[in-house]
Amino acid sequence: MEHGGVELVFTPDEETGRGMDLFPVDKLNSVCAYTLDGDVEGTIEAECFNAEKADVSFTGVSIHPGTARGGLVNAVAMAASFATMLPRNESPEATDGRYGFYLPMEISGTHEQASLSILLRDFEQEEIERRRRTLGLLAEAVQGQYPGGTVTIECTKQYVNMRQYLDDEPLVVELLEEAVRASGMEPITKIIRGGTDGARLSAMGIPTPNIFTGGNSYHSRGEWAALGVMVRASQVVLHLISLWQRKGAGAASVD
Repeated sequence: MEHGGVELVFTPDEETGRGMDLFPVDKLNSVCAYTLDGDVEGTIEAECFNAEKADVSFTGVSIHPGTARGGLVNAVAMAASFATMLPRNESPEATDGRYGFYLPMEISGTHEQASLSILLRDFEQEEIERRRRTLGLLAEAVQGQYPGGTVTIECTKQYVNMRQYLDDEPLVVELLEEAVRASGMEPITKIIRGGTDGARLSAMGIPTPNIFTGGNSYHSRGEWAALGVMVRASQVVLHLISLWQRKGAGAASVD
């Protein structure tokens, strides 16, 4: 099969945005890329969550519990109050489709110092900012309930919705759709309620949609993938390589 330049990249793909931290993007010659990290047979994913992590710190006042009346400020209780104030109707277990969520991930500490980590997820950046403001209001409420205690919040961006980058380069997805059809399937367009290294790579200037792999029950103890679907995904990749060659559009990479 004739083809242009092809680069194969292997990364420890994971959805918290850290898999690309050390990626040498300056050594990549490709004008676009495709990740193999997807859903059921025929699926194309060109949109994912915007993602931030909020680290919330609670500082209480330590005093012997036998003489604590009017003096003790329990940081563990502050963290628990904050966690229970998160909107239950905006949790992962209560949302699907295009609805985002707050996800309390980890809580730890002592009565003097405690911490709570929360993931913020949504397809629209405006909704991420709304949730960030809500956390600020919750912090004020907890401080009001526990006079003398303090709450601080630090938000860190993890990855962004790759849609904005792929909208600017429509050929990248159009050729992927053509490759799926050439493999005997009708493409199924889905959104990722999570992340992918393609989101980070897109933000680095290499637009990168996602190709199906037949994965099921992700992040559960029963996660599995279908071998036949993985074979079909490899056929899609071969068609992609051929299509890019015929279009004369330059090199593409596969992650």
